Amino acid sequence: MLVSLGLYAFIANVIQKIREPFAGFAPGAPHDLVRWIFVALALAGLGLVRVVQRPILANVALPLPNRLTTASIVALAQCEAIAIYGLVLFLLAGRASDYYLFAAVALVGFALYFPRREAWEQQARALPRAAAGRGIKPPGR
Repeated sequence: MLVSLGLYAFIANVIQKIREPFAGFAPGAPHDLVRWIFVALALAGLGLVRVVQRPILANVALPLPNRLTTASIVALAQCEAIAIYGLVLFLLAGRASDYYLFAAVALVGFALYFPRREAWEQQARALPRAAAGRGIKPPGR
């Protein structure tokens, strides 16, 4: 995930150098409106990570390690989407600062939601020992 943020920054830098002065691929578009929409999507995405993770973690049809892995991937993907919003905004408006701001918010999300061993151990302890491995049924049965 961090490599992709660096790759996006590299792409933005190359585009700026090749097409200098770069004013974006859509210079007449309402950039401020798009910017505010992307800001709202980014903040909503960060805020909804835990809401989206709850049903994944509650799905007893899957083993606990699979639930934890899936929930972590979903959280990090939502954070990655924030950086992609910034890249799209850079491509539209031509302001590299847009990308870097959204990438910084994505990095904060990565720091908040990166899977930690202590959190996974806490989830495993929360699972009642008597129920561990029992009552797991495949979906649809």
